Amino acid sequence: MEEVVIKFKELFPVIDSLTLRTTGFEVRKKLQDLLGVQSDGSLIENDVFIILDFEGIDLITQGFGDEIVGVFTREFGVDFIKRHFKLVNACEFVRGTLNWCVSYSKKMRAERQGASV
Repeated sequence: MEEVVIKFKELFPVIDSLTLRTTGFEVRKKLQDLLGVQSDGSLIENDVFIILDFEGIDLITQGFGDEIVGVFTREFGVDFIKRHFKLVNACEFVRGTLNWCVSYSKKMRAERQGASV
């Protein structure tokens, strides 16, 4: 499995907080390319493991977190997140925000699947 490290401080060297959904959207597009998500939303799953390195980042918003993990959770499930992502150097606040995004998105996915049955 190929391992790719995304260092947020290298992507955004002059800031220590990631607060815009649009910033998360741009990161998600890079993640989708790495993971093999097609433009129509279908998945040709690549054998890639992405390490999200939050060293030097003190704060993220739910909007940013939703874009980088929530969207994938709603579309492909929590097991997909576990198979393809790992957090490193994330402070408690960042970790908590991302966990909330995954939990909320898991609930939304379950509700959506229940409605389609």
